[in-house]
Amino acid sequence: MVVRTLFIIGSVLAGFALGSSLGTETFTSGVFGGLFMGGLSTGLIWFERLVFPLRPSEILGGLAGFSIGICLSGLISFISQQIFIQSAEITAFLTATTALGFCYIGIFLGIQMGRTFSFVPVSRGTDSSSQIRQPKILDTSALIDGRVADLSRTGFLDGPIIVPQFVLRELQRIADSSDGHKRVRGKRGMDVLQDLMNVESMDVQIIDADFPQVSDVDTKLVKLAKLQKAKIVTTDMNLNKVASVQGIQILNTHELSNVIRPIVLPGESLKVFLLREGKEVGQGVAHLDDGTMVVVDHARRWIGKHVEVVVTRVIQTNAGRMIFSSLREGTPRLQASYG
Repeated sequence: MVVRTLFIIGSVLAGFALGSSLGTETFTSGVFGGLFMGGLSTGLIWFERLVFPLRPSEILGGLAGFSIGICLSGLISFISQQIFIQSAEITAFLTATTALGFCYIGIFLGIQMGRTFSFVPVSRGTDSSSQIRQPKILDTSALIDGRVADLSRTGFLDGPIIVPQFVLRELQRIADSSDGHKRVRGKRGMDVLQDLMNVESMDVQIIDADFPQVSDVDTKLVKLAKLQKAKIVTTDMNLNKVASVQGIQILNTHELSNVIRPIVLPGESLKVFLLREGKEVGQGVAHLDDGTMVVVDHARRWIGKHVEVVVTRVIQTNAGRMIFSSLREGTPRLQASYG
């Protein structure tokens, strides 16, 4: 932000100085020159806002664009000298304007071309490490959830990990909330990010990307994913639906957790600890180690104790897997060994 502000101020001052050297009304010409250069620099920065921290191919593209811009500005400067050979002021103004414009636009276009074409050589072999990995963008819910760090350590989550500044701002806002529960969640997200950055095998990039015209964080994530051709890592079902409709691939850690949970089939026996009553009369509720809810029929009298149950059916919901069961025959006799 500071660099962009200094760029605009420098452009305005340069325009004022060059404008003052033109015409008889020095101050008026300087004001017009300053306004022109200020407007030009502001317009260029508006385009520049679309450019984010660069990969090697983007850096090479930007350098190529800058070189072409210098060449074009030099050519126009030479032509202007031939046409306005007796007007050094006009030649200087055109030289400064074209150098600024062509170099800036050349860098912008070069970076865009660098995103399209990769300059990184790819091996002819079948080694998966030689392939270009697709970036993954983390949202606030994925950081607060915390499982993304464990996935990174195990190698299930590869590729550059991108955390936009607007996600960090939202996480900081949650961590500074007056609500104690939100504060804990926000600080957990910060700790998970720090933990993730300490994983040596991961490339974590915090980028200064934003869309000032958009206030909704989910919309910003979708726009960024489109520009970066990246996947979004989240546990937010609403973001999951919105992004999927727009063709963005989602990695939902909840869905992954549901998939890798141990499969429980009807007829199998489980030993569980009943925590509380269920919604229906007489039901007891327990939870497995992975968080799966187990509903036990006619088990209210055994709440607060360990019981052995038999699975009757398993239901998969958006929130996860639910197991329905009944007390194993002979539970009152078994209770003595569990209690």
